[in-house]
Amino acid sequence: MVSASLIFASFALTGQPEAPAVRLFNQKAGGGSFQVIIADLTRPDIKAHIVMAQGFPGTDEPFTGMVKRTPGILAAINGAYFDKQTKKPIGDIWAKGALLSRGLMGTAFCVTPNGVMDISRVVRHKGQDWTKYETVLACGPALVLDGQVDCDWRSEGFRDPHVTGSTKRMGLGYRQDGKLLIVRGQTSQTFEEFAESMKQLGCWEAMNLDAGASRGFYHQGSFLEKPGRRLTNILAIVKAG
Repeated sequence: MVSASLIFASFALTGQPEAPAVRLFNQKAGGGSFQVIIADLTRPDIKAHIVMAQGFPGTDEPFTGMVKRTPGILAAINGAYFDKQTKKPIGDIWAKGALLSRGLMGTAFCVTPNGVMDISRVVRHKGQDWTKYETVLACGPALVLDGQVDCDWRSEGFRDPHVTGSTKRMGLGYRQDGKLLIVRGQTSQTFEEFAESMKQLGCWEAMNLDAGASRGFYHQGSFLEKPGRRLTNILAIVKAG
């Protein structure tokens, strides 16, 4: 495996203009229309970072406030589903060597300190060892695993018809070249339809995120969508200091 730092260094030595750390584009895939932010996590100065509501646990906060108080933020999307009463996320959240919330279900997006990504199902009701990762955000369900559509939301514990029916979805995935895609759906889709779209967008692995009134999408100073409610967690792409 070639390290992210070597990839970055070799690119810099070519003398070519540096590619943008994040970029935004619109694309159709699998019968849906999407806004996609692509972030280059092979670069050592770019990180995927989880932002929790101030005072968490038991609190929530406007998406706009979470974005504005995050240093070096380049892009952001709403994160995992959470209980509207307790404010507890449904899945595990791990950041900078600490377990911030234990959920024990769903599928987890994991990033090592050098930017290597993985998406895998969580063993329900069993604690996971996240110590080798810098960032873990568990939500789900899984959509694409090992290059193939793999969507089994029932086995992951999803039951709420407001979640499992057709809706405009939010998600994330990564390509084999180490680029992260955070995705805002603009067409109502089932989980299965969204999974096919994420594969067509080029994701080697992908998972679903919260949607509905939680939909939040930010890129380079612009709020492309603001949630209709306060959130407990978001995923941000930041420039490391």
